[in-house]
Amino acid sequence: MIPPLYYRKDIPFFYNKTETEFQQDVYERFDPMVIRQTALHLADDIWDKYPFQAVIDFGKPYLPKGKISSILEIGCGTGRWIANLAQVYPNSTCWGIDYSYQMLKQAHEYWVKGHTIYLDFSTKGFAKNLVLTGQQLKNLYFGLAKASDLPFEDASQDIIIHSFLLDRVDDLKKALMEMHRILVSGGKMIFVTPLNFQKATDWEQYSPPTKIHQLLLELNFEILEWTEDLTVFEPLDARGNAICWKCVGVVVVKK
Repeated sequence: MIPPLYYRKDIPFFYNKTETEFQQDVYERFDPMVIRQTALHLADDIWDKYPFQAVIDFGKPYLPKGKISSILEIGCGTGRWIANLAQVYPNSTCWGIDYSYQMLKQAHEYWVKGHTIYLDFSTKGFAKNLVLTGQQLKNLYFGLAKASDLPFEDASQDIIIHSFLLDRVDDLKKALMEMHRILVSGGKMIFVTPLNFQKATDWEQYSPPTKIHQLLLELNFEILEWTEDLTVFEPLDARGNAICWKCVGVVVVKK
């Protein structure tokens, strides 16, 4: 693994994110972005379930039954999916990589340090002080990097996962090429994406989803699963208002 450039409060930086990039990144805004993501992915009790369980359930049948040496989540946010796998595979080295320092800091404090988080989500109709009790997972690590420039050696990862990421990266093809580079031969990549692109050029280049299907084949992935009818409901508030995400779920193997 490439050594980090520096650390900021226990978070290794593998990319030198500038102050301008920090200011432009909406996911660095603690209120409301980090608070909302924390509520969505760590505060199951207020929703009576984990809202993004469909993502975890989609990937579960394709995970190995035995031991796995390394698992990587790219765009991990507050770390729910990679933490789940770190618990299922306690002997694996699990990494969560994200571009947002604030998200990574929250994930590290909750999943690694085991800190209790006191969350004020009263602007959405919930109690002002929600208490979220952290855990201490010894095989889980978090770091800041870009999806198109990952700090891992060639053929070093057994499993790569990501969700709600591909439509947010600067260069989708470059990110997929980088993921292919670090996967071991026969390694799996599992991802879920609504393909809700933020740039007109991405809509032109990668919509409809069949264009991504073709790109994966061109990059020498074998497609094990491709579904375009995976629905994820993202709750918004205590009244039950929600966003309906029409997602593509994909499982591929590196040839």
